[in-house]
Amino acid sequence: MTCPTCGKEAGGRFCSNCGAALSGATCRVCSAPLSPGARFCHLCGSAVAAPPSAAAGSKAQWLPWTVAAAAAAALVGVLLGRSGESSASGAAAGGFAASGGAPMATTDISSMTPRERADRLFDRIMRAAARGDTGEIEFFTPMALQAYALLDQLDADARYHIGLIQAEAGNLDATLAQADSIERTWPGHLFGGMLRAEVARRRGQSSELRRWYRWFLERYEREQASGKPEYSDHRTALEAFRNDALANTGGTER
Repeated sequence: MTCPTCGKEAGGRFCSNCGAALSGATCRVCSAPLSPGARFCHLCGSAVAAPPSAAAGSKAQWLPWTVAAAAAAALVGVLLGRSGESSASGAAAGGFAASGGAPMATTDISSMTPRERADRLFDRIMRAAARGDTGEIEFFTPMALQAYALLDQLDADARYHIGLIQAEAGNLDATLAQADSIERTWPGHLFGGMLRAEVARRRGQSSELRRWYRWFLERYEREQASGKPEYSDHRTALEAFRNDALANTGGTER
């Protein structure tokens, strides 16, 4: 087929010359179908990642994007380097049930792995949400989504983070897409139902919310016994969600 972006012959799901999406390609962040020729996902806004062969074959073409990414990383480093200053106030404002972690300490971002940098941005957004700081949420959301898009693999925990970020940004369809991906890859995982409940809550769908509360309670003990490490990482969020579920379903577990 002919790539609609660069006009060269291409095969597969991404053009090997320019990296643009071809027929059948999906967003690696939210799993939405991509339009042929797309450079960015129309649903979540994540950049379409070019395959390694494309990057190797067109270094000159990608150089401006590399420089821009480096500049963005430097900006994130400066901003997140200050996060320790506001971590205490963020926790005092009610914490952040989504992550359930401890207050962040000032850390040299250059020493972090790509996943740690992505999770740091997630934590920043969740703390901003706890404070009601919509400006900070809007500022950091594109950076966080791009950071997760650059990861080699997205586990259930990463998809849960992406789903919550999208919910805070008001992109509820993208949140549901992450719930779909979690359920498809890890059937019965609590994070999938929690994301669906979050969407129902934000949309004011009370019966749908109770449905996912019951779904959660039916699986809670079994899933907790599975020993999944992400459940320990989000212990506070899980306990808070369970308490809400019990309070809104008659206080019983099955």
